Amino acid sequence: MVSVWFGEGLNSRSRAGVVCVLFVAALFVLRSLKVGLLAIMLVCLLGGSAMWRSHSEWEAVHEVRTGPYTGDAKLISDPQPVGRAARVVLEIEGQRFECWTYGSSKWRMMARVAGEGVTVQGERRLVTSANKRRLFVRHIVGRFEVTAVSEIATGAHIVESRFELAANRVRAALGEGARTLPNDQSTLFAGLVYGDDSQQPPAMVERFRGSGLAHLTAVSGQNVAFVLAVVAPMLTRLRRWSRLTMTLLVLIWFATMTRLEPSVIRAVTMAGISASVLAIGGRFKAWQVLATTCVALLLIDPFLLWSVGWWLSVGGSSGLILLSSRIRSTLECRGLKNHPWVLNWVVPSLAAQLGVLPFIVLVFGWPSAMSIPCNLLAVPIAGVVMLIGIPVALCAGFAPNAVAEIVMWPLGIGVKWIDTVAALGHHLNPPVWLDVFVALVPIVLLLRHRCGNLEA
Repeated sequence: MVSVWFGEGLNSRSRAGVVCVLFVAALFVLRSLKVGLLAIMLVCLLGGSAMWRSHSEWEAVHEVRTGPYTGDAKLISDPQPVGRAARVVLEIEGQRFECWTYGSSKWRMMARVAGEGVTVQGERRLVTSANKRRLFVRHIVGRFEVTAVSEIATGAHIVESRFELAANRVRAALGEGARTLPNDQSTLFAGLVYGDDSQQPPAMVERFRGSGLAHLTAVSGQNVAFVLAVVAPMLTRLRRWSRLTMTLLVLIWFATMTRLEPSVIRAVTMAGISASVLAIGGRFKAWQVLATTCVALLLIDPFLLWSVGWWLSVGGSSGLILLSSRIRSTLECRGLKNHPWVLNWVVPSLAAQLGVLPFIVLVFGWPSAMSIPCNLLAVPIAGVVMLIGIPVALCAGFAPNAVAEIVMWPLGIGVKWIDTVAALGHHLNPPVWLDVFVALVPIVLLLRHRCGNLEA
């Protein structure tokens, strides 16, 4: 991570000097720890590769082709309505541009989804706003001022890959299956099941953030696990290498369907590494899988280092891996040893909340004291919706309205429950001192945990 950060200013003499000092210091530390020469060479290789990849990506976002353009463009993101406009990211001649469309151009763009192509006319400009760094770390190099939008003459799907085409068809079928739910429930269902929060109203976004439940509308490892659980009966019938191949294809398809968000990239990569290691007969500990995932993904896309979603995802996974056993033993020593269902209910949520706490405090401030009870009430129901949401909604998508209403009715109740918990958590806004107190109490209990003393 340090190498990726320093790679941004690799041409700067001051930063290059700091890199050399840190590099030499790291060598001395590794030698003092009696680390083998092969390990030192591997660390040096990974560090140098990370700096080079970071430097290359920063150079790429500053090499922008500007001026008038008329031709085909590919949608990288789904069009998102923002007031009277629609915001979308377009790929033009291999570079990404942020585009805001209005009027008739807006409605033509809103009819498309990520992966599809359109013919556009307009002008490519440099980013001059104060938030240009935020755009750069998303690989967006400039803005495109569009004057006309039309369909590609040979078909709107001409630029879609097979994975994108399959993913878009499944998303469309899921949306059709959720048609019987009220509007707010259908948009929340899309966020829970496949991470599409582009159509959620601002009031819903605000109450989910205020109650600490915003992570439910971002696809994570839980969603990936549920998808693999749905296809497990088919995968278990296959031979080892066929099973691995199909598992990887399912993971790639799901990542494409959820628009390659940082959280799902992390989750899918961890699942892919675990499946590959299992197929070859090896064994990795969970923290080793997470560390390998972080290194591999930062080498592929160094800009993940500046993604808040990435840090929250890694933090939540770290909490589950490193803190779950300690939290469980702490609660067992405090009288819950004979209540395993309570432990299974509380431990994962509390471990994930503690894992993301440092990043939430740094970026958003202290989380609401209501986030823990809201997660305990909403996460189990959200898990059920995520588990059965895809197969049920797909069946409802091809059924008549009367049948679809019956099939989707239980899911509608679950979605309504989650939204109600978020609304109550947002409405019951406790004072800041209580937020700090509730966040620090679990940490103090873990640090003072002495099971032997308690039993004595």
